Amino acid sequence: MKKNKRVILLLSVLILGIGVSLAYFVGKTIFKGTGATTEGRTATVNGSTLDISGNINFGDIDIYPGHQTLSKVTATATGNNELIAYNLTWVGTNNLNTNLKYKVYVSDIEKEIELTCEKKKKVVNGAQQLNEVCTSNIEELGEPINEGEIPKLTEEQTIKITDTEFITSKEEGAKKYYYIIVEYPDNGNQSIDIGNKFEGKVYGEISNTKADINLVAFYKETEEGKYEEVEEIPDNNYILNQEETKCNNEEVKVRIENNEIILSNVSKSGTACYLYFSKPTADKTLLTLNLKSNSIDEGCPSEVEPTINLKYEGEGLLCKGKDNEGDTYYFRGNVTNNWIKFADLYWRIIRINSNGSIRLIYNGATTKLSGVNTQLNNETYEFNSKYEDNAYLGYMYGNVNQPKSELGYNNTHSNINDSEIKKIIDLWYKTAIDDKKLTSKLDINAGFCGDRTPYDGYTSNSIIDKNNYGVEKTTTYYGGYIRVFQKHQPMFSCLQKNDLYTNKEAITGNKSLIYPVGLISADEVMYAGGFGANNDGYWLYTNQTYWTMSPSHYGANMITVSENGALWAAGITYSFGVRPVINLKADTTFTFTDGEDIGTSSNPYIVQ
Repeated sequence: MKKNKRVILLLSVLILGIGVSLAYFVGKTIFKGTGATTEGRTATVNGSTLDISGNINFGDIDIYPGHQTLSKVTATATGNNELIAYNLTWVGTNNLNTNLKYKVYVSDIEKEIELTCEKKKKVVNGAQQLNEVCTSNIEELGEPINEGEIPKLTEEQTIKITDTEFITSKEEGAKKYYYIIVEYPDNGNQSIDIGNKFEGKVYGEISNTKADINLVAFYKETEEGKYEEVEEIPDNNYILNQEETKCNNEEVKVRIENNEIILSNVSKSGTACYLYFSKPTADKTLLTLNLKSNSIDEGCPSEVEPTINLKYEGEGLLCKGKDNEGDTYYFRGNVTNNWIKFADLYWRIIRINSNGSIRLIYNGATTKLSGVNTQLNNETYEFNSKYEDNAYLGYMYGNVNQPKSELGYNNTHSNINDSEIKKIIDLWYKTAIDDKKLTSKLDINAGFCGDRTPYDGYTSNSIIDKNNYGVEKTTTYYGGYIRVFQKHQPMFSCLQKNDLYTNKEAITGNKSLIYPVGLISADEVMYAGGFGANNDGYWLYTNQTYWTMSPSHYGANMITVSENGALWAAGITYSFGVRPVINLKADTTFTFTDGEDIGTSSNPYIVQ
């Protein structure tokens, strides 16, 4: 990371009136990183460095009222767990008669934020004027940490555009990412800024805020129900008690993410927070818990007549269905109490399988309900890089290079080769779960269904010839497509043993997996409330498109959960999100805090 990175931007032209008058906007914007060392344990730096760099960008070649710009700034703290306080400061002049508006957002994870502005024409008092309408996905970052205005300033002045921010240095470098939107608002009078200009610099500065020696103090509940002070954050057998936790500045908010304490809205010197951790209760299994706290709700699809004709976005339900082995209990609708924390990651319960194991879908390092953070590595991936054969619709697939006389359904759909998506999932699983010695917590028999059952009345040739796969590339519709898009009758059972992906040590399924991890099926999405129509009101909606494990039809298309919540067939060489699915063992025990909010994002079930 280069220190003192300088970015000089902006020669902007503001077109006013009917394109006759021009106002020249010169904004020299310089961003400068700083680093420092001080003595003592304060909120500045002790043997650590703070580098801040990025683009502070205002304007393009020509701008109009309403124009916005998006900038990203990165703060990197390198050192040995030292607490550093800093802020972002603007220094400059603004000779405009219009106040510039700004908003600052922060994220612990680098995001892909996009901003687009479209120029519009309008007529004001008989004269044609131009302005801009801008849209972005900045809402993925939540609420801004600060917002304000840069007023008219005839002399150079300093404006702090963030309150004091804190970061704890790490040897490999801890990072925070700031996203800044600056707007030249439309004040209704375009002529007032002709000939005026805005100039300034933005600095990352070490803050003068000093931390109390007890910036945070930890208290752990004892067996007697009292609290004693401890030196470190209690382990996962304890949960932060928000009711008992207090700060001497009431505006400060406290939360824990990835075993780190995060304080926000810290704006006063000497701020101290006292965090209380309660001893949770435990129960045998999640099945017992949920059947205690939920009845099998009215409004669930009938077990006798499973046709589901509509999407479901109502209040969360616990419903009962059937899978290969017996009764399964699944969550449907706008569910809020199906959160689990396992392997320092957050998951949501799809269903409790008939063997008692608990099927989970990945939600990432946070409990955010939408955005790329809900999918693997905050990235998108192809299901497979090739599409010219029925084989590539499989999570694993068979031979595609044999002589035509030797090809056929069984060869094409055998489980010899890994799909591209399986390679990505296995690589992640090894690091995130297996290397942490947590695979022993998972069930290997429940499996994952990638149903490749051909449907013999819905093909381009009307008749399935199982000796023709991979030869004529027959357009074949598979079971998931027919159940979800045609008959509206999903099922939890997996029709073919060859399509039920299980580990080699399993007693069921195809025994083809190295690791007990897969993807959700389109049938499970439909039971949860998804359908072939937009639906942002059920719990699997993330405002992102992500893959299921269910083949749709040769072309080659898999079924996805689209960004609007609908089930949708898409080509396998497109890139979409990946949300791994695992099955916890039936005898898994959990910790949680007693109350009415058990299983919510703020009080999830935590695997012991």
